[in-house]
Amino acid sequence: MPKLPPTNHFTLHVDVTVAGYGPVKEALASFGDAIIDVRDELVTTILTYRQKQTHDVSAEQFLREWIKDHPTFGASEAVKHCREAGRTNGAAYTALRVLAEKGELKKLGPGNYQRADVKALAAPKKKAKAATKKIERERHEIDHREFILRYARQHGGRVSRSKLMAYFEAHDRKAASAGGALNVLVARKMLKQLGDGEYILLAKGGAKPPAPKKPAPKKGNGAAVVEASTSVVEEAAHG
Repeated sequence: MPKLPPTNHFTLHVDVTVAGYGPVKEALASFGDAIIDVRDELVTTILTYRQKQTHDVSAEQFLREWIKDHPTFGASEAVKHCREAGRTNGAAYTALRVLAEKGELKKLGPGNYQRADVKALAAPKKKAKAATKKIERERHEIDHREFILRYARQHGGRVSRSKLMAYFEAHDRKAASAGGALNVLVARKMLKQLGDGEYILLAKGGAKPPAPKKPAPKKGNGAAVVEASTSVVEEAAHG
């Protein structure tokens, strides 16, 4: 037999009131062959009030038993416990409020409770901070910079880093302190670095200015003439 082609149609589910049933039937009939089938079913709905669920144990007592094993807890935990037992959220919050009013619970903060018979836990002791070794700065009547300048003046205005470090140690100073003091003196234009750890004292650091050069004696007979004339004057004065 030849295979028949598939056909399509829609099934509509429409709920109508008792008063509107007749008009809707007439309207459907007016569609003629477009309506394949109409099925009628009367549905009766009976409204009732929801019965309040009762329990043999009150929510207050129910939570009282639970908090024996929960010295501190969040309100959400108590609500969850009540819901798992078929109780409402409202019953849980009411029970918490009542227990707090009776002094059986203490409110620790937003949404947190503690049994009143539980002693407050001592705050955790702060861990002792690891002792840090305090580095004491060297203290001398003459600071390192002035100490170097004096050394330079005593040694012809020249300073060697290596010799200076040994000089520091010989005078109960840390050799490493010499480097920092040298850098400060160079920055302040009191020493000039020549390279290879050598430094020279500048005027700002107390370097002595160079001695003026003596003028060279004049060549010729001029000096002899002056001496002769001077002696002549002296003789005339005594004669």
